Formats: sequence, structure tokens, C-alpha cells
Amino acid sequence: MSANIRIIKRSERDATSRAAKSRAAEIKNARHATREIGGQVTTWIREFQQRHTPDPRRAFASLFVDPATSPVE
Repeated sequence: MSANIRIIKRSERDATSRAAKSRAAEIKNARHATREIGGQVTTWIREFQQRHTPDPRRAFASLFVDPATSPVE
């Protein structure tokens, strides 16, 4: 059985560690940006739904108004 021994120099280990940390930071930044975009889209959807949903109080009040005497909106 032959065993290969690989010597890793300290500078190589540190460079690999720094590269791994920078990749982790990039992934974290990308996730944060994705989360922000998702939050913004959710806000837009809520605003859209609120604008296109009739106000229930106004609809209920309109049931008791005589259309012949009320001004046209």
C-alpha cells in the first residue's frame, strides 16, 4: 500500500482560507440582496391588492343610499 503525503505550506493554507471566506461573504451578500428584492416584490403585491380591493365600509354604506338623490361619483 503506497501512501501519498502532501505537504501544505502555511501560505497555501491561509490563501485557501481567505478564498473560502470571500466566497462565503459573496454568498451571504447574494442571499441578502435576494431577500431584499423578495421583500420589495411582496410590498408591491400588497399595495396592488389594496388598490384593487374595494373598501368594504364604502360598499356597505352605498347599500343605504338612494341612487336617485345621491351625487354621481
